[in-house]
Amino acid sequence: MATLKQKQVAKNLVEKGSSVSQAMINAGYSPRTARAPSKVTKSKGFRELLDQMGVSDEKLAKVLNEGLEATKVVVMGKESKEAFVDIQPDHPTRHKFLETGLKLKGYAKDDIPNFNINFINKIPRPIKRDDIISEEKGEQN
Repeated sequence: MATLKQKQVAKNLVEKGSSVSQAMINAGYSPRTARAPSKVTKSKGFRELLDQMGVSDEKLAKVLNEGLEATKVVVMGKESKEAFVDIQPDHPTRHKFLETGLKLKGYAKDDIPNFNINFINKIPRPIKRDDIISEEKGEQN
């Protein structure tokens, strides 16, 4: 069963969006204890309390998966009459969700496996206004 301080920490986290350390300090924990929040967050009572508040493992997994697939809308060619919208991966957002997911799984920064990943994207070359004009005239590049 969660203690009163743990309940206050959970409330600060869910309702106010505080960091864990700040939520602990606001709930009455010492700054020293707040520097090691896992003592509270990994306790059985705290985890049960989060489940009761609707922050279940299933919900976290769903939100985490959505974040790992985050996209952004990019408007290209705003200055011209030929502007178009493109949906692209939002890598900074995906990275934050990945970090969060690794933390939830208990990986410390030093424990995270080192991967060499090469991203190969087929990015079309930018279309220049002169290219469009020459296509309209039937010219070849």
